[in-house]
Amino acid sequence: MPGWGELFAAPEMQGLRPNPELMGLIPGWQAAGCRRVLDAGCGVGRHLWPLLQAGFKVAGADCDAQVLKILQAGLAHAAAPAAAAHLVQADLNRLPFASGAFDLVVSVNVINHGDTATFRDYCRELARVLKAGGHLFIYTSPREAGEIVRLPQTRELEPGTLVDIATPDGAMVHHFPTPAELREQFPRFAVLRQEIVWAPIPFMNNVELPQLIFWAEKGR
Repeated sequence: MPGWGELFAAPEMQGLRPNPELMGLIPGWQAAGCRRVLDAGCGVGRHLWPLLQAGFKVAGADCDAQVLKILQAGLAHAAAPAAAAHLVQADLNRLPFASGAFDLVVSVNVINHGDTATFRDYCRELARVLKAGGHLFIYTSPREAGEIVRLPQTRELEPGTLVDIATPDGAMVHHFPTPAELREQFPRFAVLRQEIVWAPIPFMNNVELPQLIFWAEKGR
């Protein structure tokens, strides 16, 4: 199976539509005064582009150089505001940004990648770089989705942590949190929405799976 970067560098994957839940919240984030945004796990820019077009000052972080190269090439041919996006190659558990650097942090279908300790590190860093009063939006696959994508050869390394599963990047380790587990990572946050919805997965031929929406405001 291909890795994450190889998967999303494929031409057919570069035209994926942005997550509708994220898109629906943009007006509210604008009204709340969010300006500086981190797209954590930006890939080839599925969400970075619409955030730029909405007028945010956006930084994109991704661990894969291949997808960032594709995104940078697109930005280089865009209008000046889009070209101003700041891209960094970095693991999300070691973000190269100051604490409180962003008004809004978004991460869509990213923090599942790794074991439980890595998942917790991702969450810690997303919280760290968000300012007090800032907004956090996470969209990820919950424990129920992990049960659905099991295969006969799937191995459970620890509770909710699976490898060799029925996803395009299924050879990678994935951690599928429960809603309570995700909530526990952000104790100083006021939850604005936490809900599991059934939604089409664009990189899995739009098969519907449970998805966990977590939108919260960091305490002041």
